Amino acid sequence: MPSHSPTHAASRDLLIDEALPTYDVTQRRHAVVDATPDAAYDALLKLDLTRLGFWPRLLGDVRMVPETLASSLRGEAPQASPSTMTFADVRAQPGWMVLGERPGDEYVIGAVGRFWRAEIEWLDVAPEAFADFDRPGYAKLAIGLSVRPYGSDRSLVTYEARTATTDAASRRRFEWYWTLIGPFAGYLMGRVLATLQRQFAGRGIEGR
Repeated sequence: MPSHSPTHAASRDLLIDEALPTYDVTQRRHAVVDATPDAAYDALLKLDLTRLGFWPRLLGDVRMVPETLASSLRGEAPQASPSTMTFADVRAQPGWMVLGERPGDEYVIGAVGRFWRAEIEWLDVAPEAFADFDRPGYAKLAIGLSVRPYGSDRSLVTYEARTATTDAASRRRFEWYWTLIGPFAGYLMGRVLATLQRQFAGRGIEGR
């Protein structure tokens, strides 16, 4: 019997590979969602990240404490936490940018900064300069959301976060920070995908 090697759309390069092909650390989470790729993609970008449950909200509030204290010491009003936040909204946040998008398929956002500081220092970088950015003292973060067909009616959703530092000193600082924050990052990523799964659970196949 002859052997066939079908070509799948999922075999093409990922946009996150173009934005950040090499990195120091990564987290990946996957979930099968009872929705077509278009429906799952649309729901993922519209998912309210402030409504992921008690622990994600608490972790977010704790992370804001240093920035709130720093604002108070400068005599500034602390920045209020947004009442809603989606992946589509992130592009409007300081330092963040869209690095690539294939509607219905893949969405990549990124930021450059000193994430290990109590008050994160963001650096404005043009999206087209992100891949080659190598100024010492910083780290680059790329977050990729991808949706692929999983059978005829379901989707495989992947959430990946990659971080690359620009020099050895920054790598040491980030490794210390990642030891503390890495497990929480993975937990929050899992909560995003679990929330997406529940959104479509029990409804039959959406997006036909």
